[in-house]
Amino acid sequence: MSGIHDILAKLNDKAPTIVDLPGIREETIRCKALFVKKELPCLELVFPPRSWEAADLKIGADCNLAVEHNGLTINLIARLDGVVRDRRLRFTAREPVAPESLRDYFRVSINTPIEASYIAGPKEIKNTTWKLTGTTLDLSGSGVLALFTEKPPSHQRIQLVITVPEEDTPIVCLASVVRAYRIRKNRFQVAFHFENLTPKTRDMLIACCMQEQRRQLRENVHIL
Repeated sequence: MSGIHDILAKLNDKAPTIVDLPGIREETIRCKALFVKKELPCLELVFPPRSWEAADLKIGADCNLAVEHNGLTINLIARLDGVVRDRRLRFTAREPVAPESLRDYFRVSINTPIEASYIAGPKEIKNTTWKLTGTTLDLSGSGVLALFTEKPPSHQRIQLVITVPEEDTPIVCLASVVRAYRIRKNRFQVAFHFENLTPKTRDMLIACCMQEQRRQLRENVHIL
């Protein structure tokens, strides 16, 4: 794999970029931006107005950058060094993301149908069979965040069926609930962690993420 300096040197200024900014409450803030090369391995990103608040950013933390380059997506790990000025942040690129590490760093915002269900065993007394349908909010190789009208009644051994855009075959896997909280009346955000994924299912998840990321990068990024 090429060194980080070689990779950065080949990227174009003003290339559309998607970045997951690290937040002080351990959350990520997904933003679109334009790529600006500085003295390597440093770079800056220019954002649309009101994309982030400086007080919410975790300076010094690593994050994932996805940069469009000649129809391809270049995924990089970069350290957020600080705020340059309004709408502009400075980073130090650390390393490219190897394909085998995509499941740890790769996450995309995506809205697609999802079904969560649980089948209670014949000897289970406390748990009952249930099924919920909702919409994904973001997806990675290790988990998914989704929106439902109800809170899942149980948290383990949940079957998920995720619709893949433009594909006939959905992704089917087992998962556990990491957290679930109500954001407003009859609206619950639920984070799932995938369990016992087969290599084929993980490849399907990563392919879905990369396809959605390329679609988002093709959209024009307007800096006003």
